[in-house]
Amino acid sequence: MADLRQMGQQTASTLKGGVEGAQQAAAHATRHAAPWLEALARFGYASKGVVYGTVGLLALSVALGRGGATTDTKGALLRLQDLPAGTLLIWLLTLGLIGYALWQLIRAALDPEDQGHEAKGIVKRAGYAFSGVANLGLAVFTARLALAGNAARSQNSEDQVAGTVLNLPGGQLWLALGGLILLAVAANQLYVAYGAKFMKRVTFTDLPARTCDLLKRIGQVGIASRGVLMVIIGVFALLAAWHRQASETVGISEALTWLRTQPSGNLLLGAVALGTLCYGVWCVVQARYRRIRIEGAA
Repeated sequence: MADLRQMGQQTASTLKGGVEGAQQAAAHATRHAAPWLEALARFGYASKGVVYGTVGLLALSVALGRGGATTDTKGALLRLQDLPAGTLLIWLLTLGLIGYALWQLIRAALDPEDQGHEAKGIVKRAGYAFSGVANLGLAVFTARLALAGNAARSQNSEDQVAGTVLNLPGGQLWLALGGLILLAVAANQLYVAYGAKFMKRVTFTDLPARTCDLLKRIGQVGIASRGVLMVIIGVFALLAAWHRQASETVGISEALTWLRTQPSGNLLLGAVALGTLCYGVWCVVQARYRRIRIEGAA
């Protein structure tokens, strides 16, 4: 029995040493590549801003009665691809989205911002990891679009994901949990927007006070609008779980369309569309002024 215990301790020690060695190797490689990774991350913020700014502009056009249709990030990329020199733009956005995804994964794995290993820090780092994977998926879509000039885009991707979840054992609970997580993230974003908590991550150098205040307001409006969209998506996820109807889930495009169907719908859509445009602008602002610390990754 003692031999088995000793063997188990040795195995655990070996695994722990292997994990720590891998982390140290990754941190060492990251520090050497830090200047390039920082440049990629900044380009990633700018690219994300272009995508979300396009989503906001298209929705604002609908709200103002100028035609068109609301869309999501993939739909925005398809519209951008139709512009003159659109293929070149899509290639640049592919690079940028890869850079943003890498930065989020670095934040999750190497914790350069010292979020720590307590519950709050782990939750934040898990969110960074999810964001990294999601943006990597969007980058893959963008690369396919650049290569082929078009890319398959499911019109009911949220329905398909929800349907897959509902078919799992305890699927309704899992989908409801997803909805609650979205609502929690939305509440956090609204809190961050209200208190301008995001300002601790940026440094406005050589800018007049009025310009700094304007940029802060743009960030508040943008992040709050993102929170509002997440509230809508989360509530519909809960309804889909309650009714066991995957078709009731919505994404960004459907959430914007739903706003337009409400009383004073064009006003509501216009407000959230303008906010989404502000979020895109704020992403571009972060590309220039956000503090990105890669050298300190551990």
